[in-house]
Amino acid sequence: METADDDADLKLVKASATLLADLEGALPKLLWRPSRDGAAHGRVHTRVKQKDLDYVIKLIEPFQGEPQLLDASLKHIVPPIVEAYLEYLLLGTTYSPNTHPDLQSAVCIILYTLCKVRGSKVIVGFFNNEPRHFEAILNALENTLLGRGDGETQTEWQVPYVLFLWLAHLLLTPFDLASISAQKYSEEGFEGLELPRALPSLVIRVLRVGMAYLPTSTKGQDAAAALLVRVVARPDMQKLKLPDVLVAKALNQVQVTSSDVPVTIYERLGTLRFLTGVATSADLAHLIPDIYRTCEELSNDEDNPAINNAVAKKLMVKTFRNIAILCLRSASADGPLLSFLETAGVLENVIDHLLRSLGDRDTPVRYAAAKAISLIVLELEPGMGHEVIQAVLDTFKEDMPTQGSALDFRTANALRWHGLTLALAHALFKRTASPEQLPDIVNALVSALQFEQRTATGSSLGTNVRDAANFGIWSMSRRYTTAELLMVDSATLRFAQQASGKSTVIQVLAIQLILSACLDPAGNIRRGSSAALQELIGRHPNQVYEGIALVQIVEYQAVGLRRRAIVDVVCHAADRHEMYWQALLDGLLGWRGLGSADVTSREAAADSAAKLSLSQYGASALSVLDMLLGRLSLCVPSEAEALHGLVLALACCVEVEPPSESARISKASLTKLWNVITRLPEYLGSISPRVLRSELPAAAARMITALCRAELGASSESQEAAGLPFDSVEVLLERLLSRQEESILLVIPSLVQTVLALRRKAGVALGCLGAQTLTKKVTIDGAKSTMSGAGRALALGALAGSYGSGLSGEKAGAAINALAGLVQAMSVDWRIIGARGLQLAVKDADADAEHRLDHDIANSIVDAVQRGMRDYTIDERGDVGSLVRLQAILCASSILDIQAFRHEDDATPTLHTELARLSLEKLDRVRMAAAQCRREYLGFQIPVTDIASVSTFEYCYTTLQPLRASVRNTKLDTAVLEGCISCAGLSAEPLLQASRAALADTLYDTDMATLCTHLSAYAAVLKAMLLENGNNTHPALELLAFLLDMQIPQRLSGHGDFKWRNLLSTVQKSHHKSNDIPKITAAVHVYRGLADVPSIRNEVLKKLFSMLKTNPYPRIRTTVADTLFSITGDESLGPQNWAAPIVETKVIVAQLEQKYIVR
Repeated sequence: METADDDADLKLVKASATLLADLEGALPKLLWRPSRDGAAHGRVHTRVKQKDLDYVIKLIEPFQGEPQLLDASLKHIVPPIVEAYLEYLLLGTTYSPNTHPDLQSAVCIILYTLCKVRGSKVIVGFFNNEPRHFEAILNALENTLLGRGDGETQTEWQVPYVLFLWLAHLLLTPFDLASISAQKYSEEGFEGLELPRALPSLVIRVLRVGMAYLPTSTKGQDAAAALLVRVVARPDMQKLKLPDVLVAKALNQVQVTSSDVPVTIYERLGTLRFLTGVATSADLAHLIPDIYRTCEELSNDEDNPAINNAVAKKLMVKTFRNIAILCLRSASADGPLLSFLETAGVLENVIDHLLRSLGDRDTPVRYAAAKAISLIVLELEPGMGHEVIQAVLDTFKEDMPTQGSALDFRTANALRWHGLTLALAHALFKRTASPEQLPDIVNALVSALQFEQRTATGSSLGTNVRDAANFGIWSMSRRYTTAELLMVDSATLRFAQQASGKSTVIQVLAIQLILSACLDPAGNIRRGSSAALQELIGRHPNQVYEGIALVQIVEYQAVGLRRRAIVDVVCHAADRHEMYWQALLDGLLGWRGLGSADVTSREAAADSAAKLSLSQYGASALSVLDMLLGRLSLCVPSEAEALHGLVLALACCVEVEPPSESARISKASLTKLWNVITRLPEYLGSISPRVLRSELPAAAARMITALCRAELGASSESQEAAGLPFDSVEVLLERLLSRQEESILLVIPSLVQTVLALRRKAGVALGCLGAQTLTKKVTIDGAKSTMSGAGRALALGALAGSYGSGLSGEKAGAAINALAGLVQAMSVDWRIIGARGLQLAVKDADADAEHRLDHDIANSIVDAVQRGMRDYTIDERGDVGSLVRLQAILCASSILDIQAFRHEDDATPTLHTELARLSLEKLDRVRMAAAQCRREYLGFQIPVTDIASVSTFEYCYTTLQPLRASVRNTKLDTAVLEGCISCAGLSAEPLLQASRAALADTLYDTDMATLCTHLSAYAAVLKAMLLENGNNTHPALELLAFLLDMQIPQRLSGHGDFKWRNLLSTVQKSHHKSNDIPKITAAVHVYRGLADVPSIRNEVLKKLFSMLKTNPYPRIRTTVADTLFSITGDESLGPQNWAAPIVETKVIVAQLEQKYIVR
């Protein structure tokens, strides 16, 4: 599947310079205060703003995928950070409560991020290595881990990790550690560990912090183990026998029989990391036998918890690897491990353990074992190394099942294949495999490059196997000469038949890499194969046909997106030579193409196969069709995905326009394709959920459509057309038209139109496509709650104009009435289908100049669309009516685009009015769709690009233009005011502010007569909403309250034409006996504004005092009291508790009524 990040690395390369410049500019601001004396920087910060730290991290993390882009700038990034931290340590800062991180935490978080992105070995190389900083770094580490500082806050885990790395770097100093610090230090706290007496105090401190952090579960454990290894590997510590003491304690900790058994796996992991590091040192060779025996016992003990931990198993593999390499090197030099190697069978046991670990269930273990085998073979004599590699190859052959000439990986062990492929890849990278073994290696790698398994749930296994195969082929291309590769006889290769003639192994590998780079489902595999192809062609020039052109076509970035790789790259590569064309076509017919797991990939493969059928190579179209038909004949109905790919490819091959008349599909081929149609009912069956997911029904519809068009375009007689399998087509149509899935609905219009035309040409009955049959069934289906038969509604819409002379006549009228009836159905989904059917009918209304449009039919369509535009159905899913409104807007766009409708006097004004209202809809997508329709067909001037463009003041002000027009259009004005209620009443805050400001400006600029007209229309709208649905008046009350707050309606206080009492009566009715507290609150706010009108002030006060006496909601009574206070200014309203029971405020309310109400 395609993702938004498929080309992220290309974008990173382009943006890296800007990111690095921003990073170098942001670091000084984060680390230092501004300079006041012209220096480069001021004093170092003690605290760092969290947002500045997050910004720096955000600039570094994008380089995770391309870390080498950082290399040129690291010398400008890391040293300033190190300098600032050292200065921070000299300040001796104390703890103070603060929400911002201190500089130490910020620096270590940044350095850890750099280590994560670029690698700790690279970053540590930029650390200051002066021994004078040893004490300061160690003190900081002790304060962090052992609580020696004054702070009480929890330290970020990145702090000890970075400080451990720094201390390990400082331990490379050539001076004895005793000369660095003479301070005495207590040896307490090392239970069960007897340290040498002459041990320097500095070493005691380092051991204390290192061993304290060794059992932890963070990355600091790695750094602590590396620190301890660095300590014991120093010559001055070896003289004091410190390695013997620490290794003895470590071995005691990992043994199960010991009384001091660790309680957590992390304590074992820390100890194993330390032992693994010790096993790499040749100076500590006398400790190797004990470490080996302990690890061997540990690996064979099934009751040990470490045996089930991936990290522990990986560490044991690395330990065995290091021991075996040390023994081999010592044996060659007659070293102290010679006798141990000869008597203990170390090498045989280690290799056997590594070969078994290649099939381990944990990926890190397999990686470690594969690398270990290559390193050990590198130290062995050529003959013994050959035997080890042969053992890997023999294991490959044991687990390489075949079914005929094709590979069958269904029973293969994917984990073992991954480990074995990795082992071969690493052996090739180290060039430890002999050239005589290359034929078997090539066969194994090419097989691994095609490894694919599907689980019971349909997910894919084998991506890591193919990735390892890419690495292996890349390594072989890089490490072996052209002469060595050419010695491989291509006749011994399993896949050599895809190349032309007697091709070399290099040509065979190039073809396999092209297939993988173009067709593999995983993007990293495609790019890996592209890189391996580039290496193969570049290292072995003039061995691959059109090699340079292929490198430019099958390029790393070009294959990033799968559809681009399958369609564009495949076609360009196939044009280079017929052998590439044949190989790519075979690949498209396999599991990586038409047999892909996802629908989009199969669709891309079908398009690519159709384009290959137009290739320059002779009779390519026929050969492609024959291959597809051959594959299809081998499929069974249960293989829905493969059937979908093959049927869709056949449809695409028929649909594609041939380059010449001679290349058109012959009648014999069409006959074979029609035979496939007779088998499609069997393939579809009852259209099970799996068949629906595969989208096989949609592919079948496309194939029928393509064949019908081909027959219509051929110069065949009606008698020949009558011999086509119309019975099978009828069965398929019945099944497809009864479905409601979107993939099927999309192809039904073109399907029924072509089938109808072919049936008329052949002179056969229309069957299920007859006007009366379809109309009757659609009417019956629309009355149901289920969506079964939605396809018939779309078919009726697509064929409405084909039953007569356009949209005229009795049959067309009946079809349109049936679809218009669906727009009033109980189910929202049926209303959407009805609007879609009407849109299909409208598109054919002006197809022929001789066709005409009946006035009654046009009115039926417009009335139905208008009903759809006013659908505000709300259920548990929300405003589902918006889906109907959106579809109605699309239908309106089609109507306005048809010339025949422009002669209808009522059509355009009605739609214009509704679109003007919907262009002020509060729902973003509805408002945007209406605005786009107005801009395209009605001359709307504001650009409509996204949701933000239809949420601005300028947009709203322009949309309100009808209210400022000199000539009044009552319907249009009312529609605009209805739209204002939607967006300016209750909506998202940006739209609310913009629409209210635009409406206020519009009404401020109007004269008194126009304002009276608009407010009268607003009052009428409010009354209509009350009569239609009293629960929907809340937005109108909110907007009216806003206008009253702006003192706009009050301008009409002395205007006798405006009926204030009618407005007051409507507002009162809007919340009568309502329990909607927000709506009642909005009505109270309206009363506050209406109290400014002298003619109704007394009635408003009566209503407010009545609410104060009778309303059951304390919140409403409190709001009413506040409103009365703002109107009257009576101070006696303030001290009262209006949330108290009504009885307690009855007296004061009566007094206020007597005071302010005129009887």
